Amino acid sequence: MPRADREQRQAAVERLRQLRADGDLTADHVRLAAAGLGLSERTVWRMLGSEDGAARRPGPPPYALTETDREAYAHYGANIAAVHRARTAVLDGQTSAAGVPIPAFLVQGWVGAEPVTLRTLQRAFTRALSPAERASWSSGEQARREADVYLVRPAAHRNQIWEADHKKLPILVLPPRGPAVCPWLTTIVDDGTRALLGWALALTPHAGTVLTALRMALVCDAERGPFGAIPALVRIDRGLEFAAASVREALAALCVDLQRLPARQPHRKGKIERLHRTIDQTLLSGLPGFTEGPRDAAGKLYGPLDDGAAARAAAPDQAVQPMRIERFAAHFASWAAWYNTERPHTALDGRTPVQAWNDDPSALARIGAERLRHLLLAGIERTIGKDGVRLHGLAYVAPELQGRRGQPVQVRYMPHDDRFVEVYLDGEHLCTAHPQGQLTDEQVEAFREHARQETKRLTRQRRQAAARTRAELAPLSDADSEPAQARLLPAAALTDQARRRADGELTRRSRSDLLGLRPVRAIPPEETS
Repeated sequence: MPRADREQRQAAVERLRQLRADGDLTADHVRLAAAGLGLSERTVWRMLGSEDGAARRPGPPPYALTETDREAYAHYGANIAAVHRARTAVLDGQTSAAGVPIPAFLVQGWVGAEPVTLRTLQRAFTRALSPAERASWSSGEQARREADVYLVRPAAHRNQIWEADHKKLPILVLPPRGPAVCPWLTTIVDDGTRALLGWALALTPHAGTVLTALRMALVCDAERGPFGAIPALVRIDRGLEFAAASVREALAALCVDLQRLPARQPHRKGKIERLHRTIDQTLLSGLPGFTEGPRDAAGKLYGPLDDGAAARAAAPDQAVQPMRIERFAAHFASWAAWYNTERPHTALDGRTPVQAWNDDPSALARIGAERLRHLLLAGIERTIGKDGVRLHGLAYVAPELQGRRGQPVQVRYMPHDDRFVEVYLDGEHLCTAHPQGQLTDEQVEAFREHARQETKRLTRQRRQAAARTRAELAPLSDADSEPAQARLLPAAALTDQARRRADGELTRRSRSDLLGLRPVRAIPPEETS
């Protein structure tokens, strides 16, 4: 059976001493106590005879480390053998050990110290230093953190707290231009349900990718599930992309608190760190170009792809190529849907994130997509062509683009969602355009109806302008004619005599001299001969 701890032994000794003081102590009592403590009877009798109730073995007390011993432990990088070697050399009057000079502060500190064996020194450091201290001096800060114990945050309701972070994915993909690269992933995870709410892929992280992931997490899209609402708090690390003014202003406009965590402390947002490890284990490891797979003795990846610099530069010309980033984005979208809807999570009692989301009755603050256009990734300038706005090989059209061919506009879009783009003109939202070939019957009819109404509107304006032009130019044709206002009176307001006079005047004036030009006199044939 396991040995009892110090408090149990002290409690047993106190009980035995009480029995001895009352005159009732017997050997059977000691035998029972020894069996309960997992010790021998002799040890229990020795504990009973000591003042503090602890079993004392004959011999000197254990060695206690000095301050110089601890400094030497740090100086020699937790190498106790080197500490013992230097300590012994100093006690022998030497100033170097194994050919290495001993620092002066160690020489002075060990003057007059008692000699100890290597095993005694090892036991002393094991007793005096915690595992975290030993790991810190031997392997560094990361090893020390692995020996630490962390607090666990209380469970949060759905969509109350988000965690956001970047990660450079260990997989090679081909960008639109240039050599193969490892893309960056921006993710947003719900603290309460572990749901992957928003994500964005880019060659390098920037504020645009953060805004894209935020918009995906904020907008409720039936194709992605029931997610999409305004949180109360977003936890981020010290990345400058998350602290950009555009990101802070967008969240502040929604009254969302932004909490920046200390640098290099990934345990402070452990849920998103665990998600990133799940991505590596369940998605990336099964795709070509995974850079954390097994390697040969020369460090080259097993398999058809190589992540060396020369191989990356030549990737577009090789027979076996990495995936295009667009194709990888499609794979990641499928994986995200699987993760949210099918993968059970142990921290959620075996439920999936979408089940945990639906089981939580807490209220959600929804917001419409039209109110979040400012959170879209600002794209590039485009000129409206005959087939609309072209982007990523698709032509986007909308009724509001009618009659604007050749006009420059700004397009904002979701990098991994080609279903729509937002078109801005002079900083103002113009329309939401959809790709041609994917329009619904209602969208096609709305486009055609807008074209018909636009044609009618322009035709009506041209007629009105022509009528105004005739009314303005008519008085200039003959200075001796009646005033223009008399000729513009309705026919019913004129008398019969005035009507006949007006009709005769109009007949006389319906010649080519409307603008004051007189007809050319015909030249008789005899004058031309």
